[in-house]
Amino acid sequence: MLTAEENETLCRVGPDTPMGKVLRRYWTPAFQLKDLPEPDCPPIRVTVLGESFVAFRDTEGRLGFLDELCCHRGASLALGRVEDCGIRCLYHGWKYAVDGTILEMPNFPNSTFKDRVKQPSYPVRESGGLGWVYLGPPGTEPPFPRFAWSDLPPDEIEVSEMILDCNWMQVQEGSIDSSHVGILHLDTLAVSDPGPRTVGSFKFAGEPWDLGLAPPGERDPRGFGVERLEGKDGGRARRRGVGWPSNDNGPRIEVEYTPFGFHYAAIRDVDGDPGKKYIRVTAFVVPYTAFIAGSTGAIMVVPRDDETCSSIIVSPVPRDAEGRPMRGLLGRGIDPSVWGPEPERRRLRIPPQDREAMAAGRSFAGFRGGNRIQDAAVQMSEGKIYDRRKEHLVPADLAIIRLRRLLLDSVKLVEEGKPPLGLGEGFDFTRLSAASAVVDAGTRWQDLVPGNQGRPAEARS
Repeated sequence: MLTAEENETLCRVGPDTPMGKVLRRYWTPAFQLKDLPEPDCPPIRVTVLGESFVAFRDTEGRLGFLDELCCHRGASLALGRVEDCGIRCLYHGWKYAVDGTILEMPNFPNSTFKDRVKQPSYPVRESGGLGWVYLGPPGTEPPFPRFAWSDLPPDEIEVSEMILDCNWMQVQEGSIDSSHVGILHLDTLAVSDPGPRTVGSFKFAGEPWDLGLAPPGERDPRGFGVERLEGKDGGRARRRGVGWPSNDNGPRIEVEYTPFGFHYAAIRDVDGDPGKKYIRVTAFVVPYTAFIAGSTGAIMVVPRDDETCSSIIVSPVPRDAEGRPMRGLLGRGIDPSVWGPEPERRRLRIPPQDREAMAAGRSFAGFRGGNRIQDAAVQMSEGKIYDRRKEHLVPADLAIIRLRRLLLDSVKLVEEGKPPLGLGEGFDFTRLSAASAVVDAGTRWQDLVPGNQGRPAEARS
């Protein structure tokens, strides 16, 4: 468990807080590019790390990311006009370029004053369907984390954002928690891999109940495709899908630090095959991004403020047997009355829990909508900011412990005037991956993710 001070440090993200100063030293995925689809389209208000900004795309297609309130008299630039290579404040007509330069001051024309004042602006990059910003001190920008899918064209990538009413750490910890997958997500597993399962003394029939999800056999971008290594052929493993082959709900966790943060393996026994192990490798890129075992994309948890966060999934668009893109899978099965992809509907409203289905043994958790709804329900149930002094951790929580230690160590480093951990200097982010496979018991899990370049956690104090 953490002390009250450590918990506050992890959870508070404003500009003057220790964690806020750390998070501002990384590139932050702040908004979806599809919300600024064309030059001179309406601007958007962006809330991130406890501050409010305005993002816009000018006449030449360049992105601008500025403080929301006009530096003249504080009116919101999110109400402004985007025109002729700038954004104009409605109050007195001051007009700003994407870098914050004042282009016009109608109520103080022909003055050199505009050459001495700027609207605060921040570096912004387009990548993977997202607008990334750097909010740290000028000149301290780290390498940009360009992943394997970052340069895909818009029609080949899908971005799905869900706003949750709880602190970001509750959601981030869930992203790297492997032991809950075979328990909380039994209803999703029953769709992708039907069959009986157990949770302690509870016997679950495992028949599909959450019928809005992808049918069995369809490629599922949420990370439930599991692969068996069947042999070697020219150095490359042949794979085939095997479902979820384990009732082992207490996986052994092994962690390695990496240039980007850490990765870890959750190692489970395989039902009926003592010579095999079921391994799920998850990679965590400090401070926002998790590559979940078996998935092709990533999930990012970004604080909006201390009590709300955005859970963002980025995934290459899967294709059917004819090669046609299958869009919309990231929101499949979620009731549109509780969540939608539109900007005004991204805040999740937890749906009713089906207690009748739970009592009848047809559902384990009683929440329809797949993993995202199940995860959000339990994470938001912890309250706006969970008090971690009350928890009791077990060995299956080792990755959670490493996450907290990495962030708290980074706080100390930044306070000492040093860079935080996991900036990835010299690391090729395009080689980073996660993995999910059944392998021979003697197989090294690191061999499943050769591009991650890990080192044992014990090597670091």
